[in-house]
Amino acid sequence: MIMKKNYQLHEKDTGSTALQIISLRRGLKRLGGHLKENKKDVPAARALKNKIAKEKRFFKYLKRRNPNAFEKLKKELK
Repeated sequence: MIMKKNYQLHEKDTGSTALQIISLRRGLKRLGGHLKENKKDVPAARALKNKIAKEKRFFKYLKRRNPNAFEKLKKELK
């Protein structure tokens, strides 16, 4: 699991792009586990698709704004 402290820009940082991606990734794992047990939960499946799309947009933004942070985060998430 990735530590948020490694990506904080300052002590009180909670909204930087890298931190938002990490939070989204945790939510994706949780929702994915829920959907494995509850295959017919359509609202949860829709929420999962929306979170995946949001994560993709954040990655695209991070790659454009800070390529070094993008590569570092991408490596750690794999």
